[in-house]
Amino acid sequence: MMKYELFDLTDKIGIVTGSGRGLGKTIAIGLSECGAKVVTCSRNVTEAEATAKEIRDQGGEAFAIRVDTSVRADCQALIDETIRRYGKLDILVCNAGISAYTAVEDVEEEEWNKIMEINLKGYFNCAQLAARQMMKQGTRGSIVMNSSNNSLVGYPGLFTYSVSKGGVDQMVRSMALEWGNRGIRVNAINPGWMETSMSGVTRDPEKEREIKKLTPMGRRGFARELIGPVVFLASEASSFVTGISLVVDGGWCTL
Repeated sequence: MMKYELFDLTDKIGIVTGSGRGLGKTIAIGLSECGAKVVTCSRNVTEAEATAKEIRDQGGEAFAIRVDTSVRADCQALIDETIRRYGKLDILVCNAGISAYTAVEDVEEEEWNKIMEINLKGYFNCAQLAARQMMKQGTRGSIVMNSSNNSLVGYPGLFTYSVSKGGVDQMVRSMALEWGNRGIRVNAINPGWMETSMSGVTRDPEKEREIKKLTPMGRRGFARELIGPVVFLASEASSFVTGISLVVDGGWCTL
């Protein structure tokens, strides 16, 4: 096997949740560039379709579906429609997530529940249902979860988000342990501060200076810098890798 073929996703079917915009959109396009057929999804189906159209315009194959990952029935419909269209599922990238800047003492139950519903329950819903399909197929599969370096180190004001991502990392380890002997690998990427921000998050100049100061590479990451790590974990290049959290944060966690 030639080295480059390890990263080839030709004939692979992949789902990327939260792929209507931001990091998820970039990851979906990146999987397509490596040969995968991609299912895009979002709570905003117009955005998901725009991503799918961009992939098709570039010569790839994709379709879009509206999905709220916190709703179990939506996640099942996502898997079912993928199988109806393509007959199998090889890759799942759990990416749909939300954040909030709130001091610990000010966190309300509504914020806690909303973030856990999407960032933790949503990942569980999709991963479990995808794994069941992969087991039914009797084929190997890869699940990649977009976590955060906030699961590894603390950051003021991101309590609820950080706790949810800590749960994602533990979910990865537990699923990898239980599904490894069935050919299903489960891993995470843990990005640092990226140029693509979540909806509703504004940038404070002082905070930006702090981010650059505390990131050894001196900048935010670019969305496309996540494509390589995701493709690595989704492809045969990482065929003996499971249960890891791959930090992609410009060195933040080294400090």
